[in-house]
Amino acid sequence: MPDKPEALGVLLVLLPGFACAYIVQFIGVRRKKPEYDKQTELDKVVEALLFSLLLYILTLPFFGYALPISWEAQDPNKPGIYHILFHYSHLATLAGLAIVLALLYSAAISHGWLKRAIDWLKVTEPTAYNAIFDNALNASGGYVQLGLSGGRSLIGWLSHYPDRYSEAAEEAFIFLEQAA
Repeated sequence: MPDKPEALGVLLVLLPGFACAYIVQFIGVRRKKPEYDKQTELDKVVEALLFSLLLYILTLPFFGYALPISWEAQDPNKPGIYHILFHYSHLATLAGLAIVLALLYSAAISHGWLKRAIDWLKVTEPTAYNAIFDNALNASGGYVQLGLSGGRSLIGWLSHYPDRYSEAAEEAFIFLEQAA
C-alpha cells in the first residue's frame, strides 16, 4: 500500500474526532481548575481520539464496517498507482454526528448534566465542586447570611461568588441580590 493514501486514510479517520473536540473546546464552558488540574494538550488529543472512536462505533455498523476512504489499484499491471475512493455519505454522516455530539457534550459539561447524573447514581462519594459554596447551594438553595464586621449581618440571594477558595482579597467578592 502507498504511503499517501494511508496518510489520507488516517487523517480522515481522526478528523471527525478532532473537529468534535475543537467545537467542544470552542463552545463548552469548563469550570476553572487549579493550575495542577488544567486540561493539557495531551488531554485534548486523548479527548479527540475518544471522540473519533465513539463516532466510528456509532457509524460503522450503518456503512458495512468500512472506512469512509478506500483505494484500489488502477491497473493491476502497474503497482503503486491507486485510485482513491471517498464514501461521501459516510463522511457527511461523520461530520453531522461530530457537530451533534460536540453540541450535546458541550451542553453537558457547561450545565453539569454528567456530574448530576453521576451524583444521582451515587458513583462517587467526594464532591467535584470547585467552590466552597457549591455543596451548600445545591443542597439548600441560594439564600445566605453573611457576617459583617461590627456584629452586623446581611441576608440575600447569592448570585455570584468565587469559583474556588482563595485568600486573595480580589477574589473574595460575594454578590447578593435582594439583600437586607
